[in-house]
Amino acid sequence: GGRGAIARGLGRSHGDAAQNAGGTVLDVTGLDRIRAVDARAGLVDCEAGVSLHRLMEVLLPLGRFVPVVPATRYVTVGGAIAADVHGGNQHAAGSFGRHVASLKLLTPDGEIRTVRPGTPLFDATTGGMGLTGVVLSAVLRLPAVETSLMSVDTERARDLDALLALLAGGDHRHQYSTARIDLLARGAATGRAVLTRG
Repeated sequence: GGRGAIARGLGRSHGDAAQNAGGTVLDVTGLDRIRAVDARAGLVDCEAGVSLHRLMEVLLPLGRFVPVVPATRYVTVGGAIAADVHGGNQHAAGSFGRHVASLKLLTPDGEIRTVRPGTPLFDATTGGMGLTGVVLSAVLRLPAVETSLMSVDTERARDLDALLALLAGGDHRHQYSTARIDLLARGAATGRAVLTRG
């Protein structure tokens, strides 16, 4: 259509990213093959419609894990790249795009390009929300894990200053940190939160 086309995976993006009134929405969930896993090297080659949940199911028994887990694991690899998602390990691992070794991109001119980090097209694609084309597949770098279990601790913060102090003082000891902030708290309790780390 006159408004072009945009890819849509599992539809979990915040902000209605795959809406395209007057245009075409491409369902990429059929691109769901995990083509190769090299557990020794820590690499997976998969299509863009594979969910992070599916990757976890395949990778955990091999001692590997997805590099970044956003608020839901029911997002696709293509969507995670397009949004350059972050997770509870942002402070330690960065965002999703940092772990993409290469990707295949269908560009608006109909070409399929191999795109690698360090190029302008890669930088425009990771976090570009589909503006450079449709991600078809990717090779991801994977961290090693010993188990699917995680030891966690939970602390309460009385206000935003206390929460920020807890984060600054302990994030170097934890791979994952998430805070649930009480948005109804007012006055001296503004920013009151529960911090969970693992």
